[in-house]
Amino acid sequence: MFDVGTATSAGAARGGVGRVRFGERIGPDSMDVRIRLLWLPQAQFAGYLLAEQETRFQGKGPRIICQGADFSTGPTDAVLRGECEFAVASPAHILESGASADLVWLLTIQQESPLVYPVSRTSGIEGPGDLAGCRVAVWPGSEDLELQWMIARAGLDANRVRRLPVADTVAAYLSGEADCAQMTSYHELHLLEAALPGEGEFRLLRAADQGIGILKDGLIARRDFVEKNGTLVEDVVCAVLAGWTLAFTDTKAAIEACLATRPELDSEGQARQLEDIRMLSRRGATRSHGLGYPDPVHADNALAAARETGLPGPLVTASEMTMQRFWHSAPPALRRQAI
Repeated sequence: MFDVGTATSAGAARGGVGRVRFGERIGPDSMDVRIRLLWLPQAQFAGYLLAEQETRFQGKGPRIICQGADFSTGPTDAVLRGECEFAVASPAHILESGASADLVWLLTIQQESPLVYPVSRTSGIEGPGDLAGCRVAVWPGSEDLELQWMIARAGLDANRVRRLPVADTVAAYLSGEADCAQMTSYHELHLLEAALPGEGEFRLLRAADQGIGILKDGLIARRDFVEKNGTLVEDVVCAVLAGWTLAFTDTKAAIEACLATRPELDSEGQARQLEDIRMLSRRGATRSHGLGYPDPVHADNALAAARETGLPGPLVTASEMTMQRFWHSAPPALRRQAI
């Protein structure tokens, strides 16, 4: 199993736990384990990138390889096709895949939806119910369940809102191609703010403000893979939790991991993004249970959205979708309530 300890590093001197040490696991020789990310490597995935770094040179146990997003194949499809063993995805992605019985949700780092939907202050759009006749830029693939839920809860016929699948929702909004756009608070929103620095240019619609936010990021895998490779899955879960523990206690190490993968990234922007992720991760079940807890509440929300929007079934239950035993088996030092 992974051995978790603290080091007398600068991080420890600043009051953190310092670097997390990965020890050798008694078991088969190292094997490559692929984690498909939801986007290109950036601070949003800092904990996964650190787990990749720390496991790269181990003689035993899993060697994690982070794969950037393939925009022709969503993360759930990649897992189902065997293109990777794990993916960063969420209960909503599991339900949207159409194969919810074949996937399980193992970890959650962010405990609140980061999604925001900017609209111009001069558009007359005050809430989701005003989106009738509007064009909303969304990411390609089935990844807009939260938006559909907002529209349904507002009593609006979904056919009255035109969803535009585009890779760059910020550009679609800025060009006027879209009246509203799907964005995250830690990435696209900052790009929009930089492009429109004047105050009052836009307002944000947030499902979280209405109590109907749907989780975006988590760690998923195929059910049959998990059932056959329990020890390996346990080690990967520990490695990911250790990576995120390190990311939240050693910002420098986290940013260096991002820049090592994509040198063109701006370090200040990555530091800001990491802090945004930390704030999303400090909420909800992290406070009551600890870092990474796969809270069934998020699965319940996704299921409620699926039912109310008429998402095709069959749909699994929250307890069937959520697999908590690997999180529970991780060392307490990796499941802290304060990050």
